[in-house]
Amino acid sequence: MKILLCGATGFIGRHLEQSLIQSGHHVVRATRQVKRPTDIAVDFVRDIDATAWLPRLTGIDVVVNAVGVLRDLTTAPMQAIHADTPKALFDACAQVGCKVVHISALGAGGELKTAYMRTKGQAQAHLINLSIPSLIVRPSVVYGHDGDSAKMFRLLARMPIIAVPGQGESWMQPVHIDDIAQLVTRQINQDFAWSSPARVVDAVGAARMTYREMIACYRAQISGQRAWVVPIPWSVMRIMAKLAQFVPSSALDSDTLQMLQAGSFADVAGFVELLGRMPRHPKTFIER
Repeated sequence: MKILLCGATGFIGRHLEQSLIQSGHHVVRATRQVKRPTDIAVDFVRDIDATAWLPRLTGIDVVVNAVGVLRDLTTAPMQAIHADTPKALFDACAQVGCKVVHISALGAGGELKTAYMRTKGQAQAHLINLSIPSLIVRPSVVYGHDGDSAKMFRLLARMPIIAVPGQGESWMQPVHIDDIAQLVTRQINQDFAWSSPARVVDAVGAARMTYREMIACYRAQISGQRAWVVPIPWSVMRIMAKLAQFVPSSALDSDTLQMLQAGSFADVAGFVELLGRMPRHPKTFIER
């Protein structure tokens, strides 16, 4: 199939591209900065009308949207990137008959009202209402060797003293990026035997664990030695988050702290059904 991949240069997008190409599909990258002759220039801040997308969908069988930002910035507003532009893209797909894979987030549109979850939820709901063959993938915390969060977790796990937010009690269910990529590729290979409206799958790993247990799991794979764990009260974390939000490159702000405290976990059964096997356990994530 000919696949338009939005967000191809991002962490998830890079792995999706590799998996899809290895499976024999022709991938057209939709990126803000064109680097290859076959790339298509798009701007998720400004392309908020379906008419901007219609010419780009000529000959496309499947659109995969893996665009996302963690911080809501003036130069990268979540409302446009997560909601307005994806909705315009989905409308264009409905007009021309393209199938859609949309990478959302576990908890999107739910009780947690952060900008990230709210805007992700808007795009997700819009796609469901269009009633076109589509798959919405809602990952928990995604681990991949080249992922920014994974690099941070490995750095924390190597330290002799590990600071954890609160008591490290937030529940997590980390999922490996390879399982996300294989899920999407497998479903596309099966020619979208999906229900309409969209099939929604919570992409979570094989084990549910606390944040503290997750870091200990990674440390066991790196060194096998125990570390001194220092809890940081949530009140102190909230002060740190308010200060960190003034640093554009920081992944920590008030919203990301709320999401961390709320946790990220779900029933694995739906993911197992579509993946065709049990996803990887976090104790196998780090290769020595």
